[in-house]
Amino acid sequence: MKMNKTAYLLRGTPSALLVLGAGFVMASSADLRAALAMGGAVLLALLLSSVVVSALHKVIPAYAKMPAYLLSITGFVSLISMVMQAWFPVSTGLLGVHLATLSVSAVIYRDAEEVADHNGEATSIKTALVTGVFFLVIMVLCSVIREVLGNASIMGKPIAFLQDYKISALAGAFGGYLVLAVVMAAINKVTSLHHHLEESKEKEVKC
Repeated sequence: MKMNKTAYLLRGTPSALLVLGAGFVMASSADLRAALAMGGAVLLALLLSSVVVSALHKVIPAYAKMPAYLLSITGFVSLISMVMQAWFPVSTGLLGVHLATLSVSAVIYRDAEEVADHNGEATSIKTALVTGVFFLVIMVLCSVIREVLGNASIMGKPIAFLQDYKISALAGAFGGYLVLAVVMAAINKVTSLHHHLEESKEKEVKC
């Protein structure tokens, strides 16, 4: 069955992102500043690499595509990292080495290989925006839960009335896994309901 435009752009994005980007969500969601920085870096890297790959995919030989994709993504991640170090040193410091590992992110490579390599710039940009925005929303959601409830703070600033009620475990590794699991379960539930409604509509149309 041929997917409509919306289904193609989404193509399981929410649940897939949680699996492909779990490491980045875990490492960068304890502080909202780090989450925003990582989400923004992913969005920019997705957009820039998708444009380049979609523009050059017809002239790059099949055997050289993977190295070309990785070189493109690494170059843009390095550029984004330098800009962030100059303009957002605090957020970049919170991310540490995790920003550099974005060069080998499956989230970015997935869009380059599945979409940009087979479509023009317009479709690649739309898909990169959808993927990037979903990733940013997931990062921010997990971060708000972990920082507010775990550290009783927001953007590094203490929330006085929550100091006696904070759940410190949420700010650690266990809390990261727990929050990620809850968010994944919620998104999978919403996604399954959406698919069920679409299937019901298709059956009604056929009848």
